[in-house]
Amino acid sequence: MKKMIVGLMVVALLATAGLAMAQGWGRGPGCGPGAGGGPGYGPKGAGGAGLNLTAEQQQKMQVLREKHWNDTAVLREEMLNKKAELRNLWAQAAPDKETILAKQREINGLRDRLQEKGTQNRLEMRPLLSPEQQAQLNSYGPGSGPGYGMKGGFGPGRGMGMAGCPRW
Repeated sequence: MKKMIVGLMVVALLATAGLAMAQGWGRGPGCGPGAGGGPGYGPKGAGGAGLNLTAEQQQKMQVLREKHWNDTAVLREEMLNKKAELRNLWAQAAPDKETILAKQREINGLRDRLQEKGTQNRLEMRPLLSPEQQAQLNSYGPGSGPGYGMKGGFGPGRGMGMAGCPRW
């Protein structure tokens, strides 16, 4: 009786393991949207902490960040879709040069629009800073503070990400 129960348990374990493996890899930790460092302005790793923002400044900037995030959601989604379409075009046995170039131009146009909206957002935030904070911000220059990643959210920018994940 014990041998029969053990045998059934082994068969059940193998069956469920086989089903789990048949599904392939799922979403999990790795590359993609999420918090992380990227190109931006600020002292390395400080995330603007050196500006000594007041609670009111932080709250107002958070409102502007959320507005920007929501305003660019459609553009970011469209860009992700166009990039997937471009990957599919490249995956064809005989990729069509003109179709690929046209799709790349579409992606570049969306990227330009996103960058323009990001610039508008930064220009909206700048008046919230005191003259001293603005001078301090100017002294930082481009660095590796927080920034919008190429995957549509905060995260790794161009090139390899923190975990060695390639940019798609």
